[in-house]
Amino acid sequence: MRKKDVTLRINSKLWDEVQKKIEKDFGRKYSQTDCALIISLLALYKKNNKMHSIKNLYDIPFYSENIPDNCDYLEPENQIKKNICLYDGLIDKLKKMYCACNYSDAFTFALADFLCIPVEFYTDFITSLYSIIGSKNKKMQEATANAVENMQLKTENMVLIDGCCATGSLFFGLKTRNWKGVILNDMNPLRTNFLNVIKLEPLKLIKKLLQADLSFIKEPEFKNKNLSGFKAATDAYQIKRCHYTKVDCNIEIAYQMFLRQCIDKAMIEDSTKIFDRILRFLPAHLKLQHASITPNDCLEYLKNDFEKLVLLDVPYVGSEKECAIQGYQYDPFHKKVSGLLKQADFPFIYYCRSSAPKSDKSESTDKKERILKRKLGIHFYNKGFYFEKIHLEKDTELMISNRHYNNSQFQWINYRQDLR
Repeated sequence: MRKKDVTLRINSKLWDEVQKKIEKDFGRKYSQTDCALIISLLALYKKNNKMHSIKNLYDIPFYSENIPDNCDYLEPENQIKKNICLYDGLIDKLKKMYCACNYSDAFTFALADFLCIPVEFYTDFITSLYSIIGSKNKKMQEATANAVENMQLKTENMVLIDGCCATGSLFFGLKTRNWKGVILNDMNPLRTNFLNVIKLEPLKLIKKLLQADLSFIKEPEFKNKNLSGFKAATDAYQIKRCHYTKVDCNIEIAYQMFLRQCIDKAMIEDSTKIFDRILRFLPAHLKLQHASITPNDCLEYLKNDFEKLVLLDVPYVGSEKECAIQGYQYDPFHKKVSGLLKQADFPFIYYCRSSAPKSDKSESTDKKERILKRKLGIHFYNKGFYFEKIHLEKDTELMISNRHYNNSQFQWINYRQDLR
């Protein structure tokens, strides 16, 4: 997208209130140009939701003492001309979204929406920022959110820990809650760096992506110098930082990794899909504000040390090859994990798959499922755990817990029980 200076007629009282609310919600003061960008991006997020309404202009909750509780703020004398540098694509989308006759009206409606819509509208149930092999889709996010909801936890006394957070989708998919603390942990430095950039410098990454020429996406991979450059840079970064104990905040690597994950796949995402993902960055930033991002082995978080809820989406038993960290020994790891979970006095949800690994073509599906069931049985059969099946399009996910939170759960006490 190109930047352009746009002259807008803005209600000065609304604009002042918006800048104060941005500072309050985001925890820092932004320039007027950045405030305009934030308003535009948030307005376009969930753009078809009924909470976006031109009626919000007449129902604004003001906090400033000098603004009366009536419609005086809409008087013509409060209109000022302001030149703001905006992305042409964003302001055009706003105008279309609000069916406004001009840019000024569209931007005014966006200001009103921001003042009226609660922050939870943005931070509840955020779908994945990007996808990787094994990452949780919307159905798994919803299943997890329902499980956490049904556990009826006293979250203000608990720390939420996602032990192998990957894209962070499990946390982002939850309803906004007042956790005592949040820890998102992953041993992959590319993933923790990306989350830390979203937490600390989301606008810098967003601007870089909005200004990028994404026409190279359509080039075949063997000719695509951009993609090969992204692969080389991110691979080298991962090797360099795999043993670092501090999480990085490298915007260039976050940019390259994000685009690589969007286009280096069988179903390449086009610029429209990528833009839709970018719109989730600011809601994710708001949700990450009080989270800690760590690069540790998840075993560190499975001790009975304090009140917590642990989400544990490790590389699946039987499918480690696709998602594994190179050189990591997974057989003893799975044994340690199941042993620690058996002793856990904290609630947890452990994720695995009962359908046969598709990447292994050497055996029949029946044989692969038989082998997988035996492997799972070593760790989880008849040990007091509760299982919930989540049926996806071609696979069955299992959510294993030590808490009974709904009637669809079952205990695996007969080996012949169908886990599919």
